[in-house]
Amino acid sequence: MSQLRIRMLAGCGAFALAIGSLAVAPALSQSAGAGAHGKVEVKILSSRYDLVSGGDALVEVKASEGARASELKLSLNGRQLLTPLEFDAATNTLRGLVTGLDIGANWLQVRGPAGYSVSQPLVNHPITGPILSGPHMTPYECRTEQSGLGPATDANCSAPTKYEWFYKSTGPAIGTGVAATQFKPLANPKGARPADLATTTIDGINVPYIVRVESGVINRAIYRLAVLDDPATDAFGANEGWNKRLAVTFGGGCGTQYNQGSNGVQSILSDLYLARGFAYLNSTELVNQQHCNQVLQGETLMMLKEHFVEKYGVPKWTVGTGGSGGAIQQMVITQMYPGLLDGLQPSLSFPDSSMQTADCGLLQNFWRTRDGKAWSERKKDAVAGYSNGTCGSWERSFVRTIQAGFAEGCAVSDKSLVYDPNKNPKGIRCTTQEMRVNIYGKDPATGFARRPIDNIGIQYGLKALNDKDISVDEFLTLNEKIGGNDIDGAFVAKRTVGDETAIKAIYASGTFNTYLHLDTVPIINYRGYTDTTTPGDIHDRHRDLTIRARLEKATGSSANQVIWVADRAPVQGQPAKVNLAPIALDAITKWLDSMAADPAPLTPAKVVKHKPADAVDAYWTPDGQRVNEVASWDPDTSWNKTYPIHLEPRLIAGAPITNDIMKCALKPVNVADYSVGFSKSQQARLKKIFPGGVCDWSKPGVGYSTIKGTYQRY
Repeated sequence: MSQLRIRMLAGCGAFALAIGSLAVAPALSQSAGAGAHGKVEVKILSSRYDLVSGGDALVEVKASEGARASELKLSLNGRQLLTPLEFDAATNTLRGLVTGLDIGANWLQVRGPAGYSVSQPLVNHPITGPILSGPHMTPYECRTEQSGLGPATDANCSAPTKYEWFYKSTGPAIGTGVAATQFKPLANPKGARPADLATTTIDGINVPYIVRVESGVINRAIYRLAVLDDPATDAFGANEGWNKRLAVTFGGGCGTQYNQGSNGVQSILSDLYLARGFAYLNSTELVNQQHCNQVLQGETLMMLKEHFVEKYGVPKWTVGTGGSGGAIQQMVITQMYPGLLDGLQPSLSFPDSSMQTADCGLLQNFWRTRDGKAWSERKKDAVAGYSNGTCGSWERSFVRTIQAGFAEGCAVSDKSLVYDPNKNPKGIRCTTQEMRVNIYGKDPATGFARRPIDNIGIQYGLKALNDKDISVDEFLTLNEKIGGNDIDGAFVAKRTVGDETAIKAIYASGTFNTYLHLDTVPIINYRGYTDTTTPGDIHDRHRDLTIRARLEKATGSSANQVIWVADRAPVQGQPAKVNLAPIALDAITKWLDSMAADPAPLTPAKVVKHKPADAVDAYWTPDGQRVNEVASWDPDTSWNKTYPIHLEPRLIAGAPITNDIMKCALKPVNVADYSVGFSKSQQARLKKIFPGGVCDWSKPGVGYSTIKGTYQRY
């Protein structure tokens, strides 16, 4: 038998073991009606062969060059298949679900008429996981009952799969604001049609707007899967209304919760996607507020997509959608697990979940001190870089994710489980690094998760000083008093020293996104402009430009990325004048459809080749007019005059626009580097504040690297 080679089929999420020529004996060749050779290719359509979960896999066996698929015999681990694969004469293939896989290694054997065989490995893992992400966190509270799935059936929070039907009504919406919906439960799917049943048009055909929602638990997380389904005419699973495209929605935040998360069945009823015929998928694990761990989230998406392919078929393509922490997931998962998402629609984006939010906590803490209370709002903004109030919003929203004893962050019913340095030093710790302990590792000295946060050498307010927005003494006092956080997140006088093992791991794992594998997916970054929202919105628009800078640094181009900005809604909870979500979806649909129709291999050039004419940088004026203009940092462009751009503390401190340095290399203090003069006493004070030197942003960060591999195991 020829040597086996494993290859990934780009663009469709399918994986194959190409067997090549079988080097068969003449008897097999003659019985196949060919010469000396036949060819058989075994494709695992639902996952990579070594990443199978749940005991089954969608398999295709294709015969060619004289071999006949109808004459091939298949067995699993020496046993006859529970369900034979279906023969397709037109394509000379066998295709179907191979079930009954044992946990661990399995062998699918393909035998020819003369007894020659080829074996395909299938490595199966429990549907509860883990596969790649490492040991499950404990404790882990179930939320199946709160989510309408009944009591959990095991310690992994499993629950029986459930199906429910809904329909879109032609009547008025139920509820108000963003919660308003026209979807109603369809209690009897086989019964009489409701009088107010709406229709929708899919590929030119009007179909009843009835949606089937599948709910269940995969990788300990609750998922919902919605697809158009007419129960009166469709065989279950035929899904005549499905347009063969899959959309996955990702939720925001960056949380530290020791529970499964909950969602309602109607959380998946998106008219934007379902009316167009998309299958639409969510999961409580794909909400960043749960565990803020993209390794775990990517593993979950991998398992969910496997389940989808096994049940519904290989989608034409898969697109992501979601804002803030949902945007982070789309981009970081694509770096870690390429092939799961074919296109991205990140809104209100951040580059990843490793922003230096601790900086705002330190600044806010300083401004509460006697030295900081005298600072004007203008001076605070000059140091923070954000618009007024935004640093305070960062503190309220996410600074607590570094505080080990913040019980609300752990989100467990039993608060006695939570860490307290005195009363419960062995308790669970409510920090982001604990959510990523399998990635960062544990500090043997403390038993706590290692932490990559660092602010050694950072000159807070450097740009403000050089721009003469603050005085030399104010600059010195700020950096003298800024301090840091101890391992429990408490404010301390000393600056924070990052754990270099964790720093190396955050880069090597891809958790810190360097955008190495993101040039083969279309990306439409879009947002409503919230920079100047009162009292400060964390979703400032310069992040899209940081993403572009990282993409260009990693790949040499950002031609696959589009940046769009429109005005925010005039009143929170009400619609904006321009809704970019449907515009983005229609553009990326056109883009991905064109790519899918091109049989050429997936390359960055192919992505750019099929970019639609309207998929270019643009902003929409407050009155709704589109203006095509390349997004840039230049404050004098019409775009930036309409929607002014802001910075953040590390950029003010001199970090590069990629903002990709967790811990900076240091250089000696040199007063010639400043645009303002220092007296001798001020020079002495500056050197005392930075005895080891100040950040040399021209050098790579300590421990910096691009991702060290995809589909890594922990």
